[in-house]
Amino acid sequence: MPKLWKHARKGSTTIDTPASIAESKIFGAELSGNAPIIDLHGLLTEAGVHDLDLFMHSAFMRGDDVIKVIHGRGTGKMREAVHAFLSTQALVEMFRDSHNTTEMSGVTYVVLKKRE
Repeated sequence: MPKLWKHARKGSTTIDTPASIAESKIFGAELSGNAPIIDLHGLLTEAGVHDLDLFMHSAFMRGDDVIKVIHGRGTGKMREAVHAFLSTQALVEMFRDSHNTTEMSGVTYVVLKKRE
């Protein structure tokens, strides 16, 4: 069940959904620059996805909330491979391209599920 948060104005309520929590984590990582980073530049897509898999599992075991994946713009093949891989992973709560103008289409942020 989503948490309800009351705002300062009387009667104003927002719903705290899993998607909004994940988006907040990504936004915080974009602003702070503190997310663990993996750079896949120069790798073939298969090697890049393999390295991402190892990195993501390591970050999950450490308890990291968000990771930053630099795949570059180039032809877009690495980005496509990364997104296809992430969409199949049980450890991934959400992922999206960076909204930072210097990183658009070249960086993906990933929110990892919490260890139980």
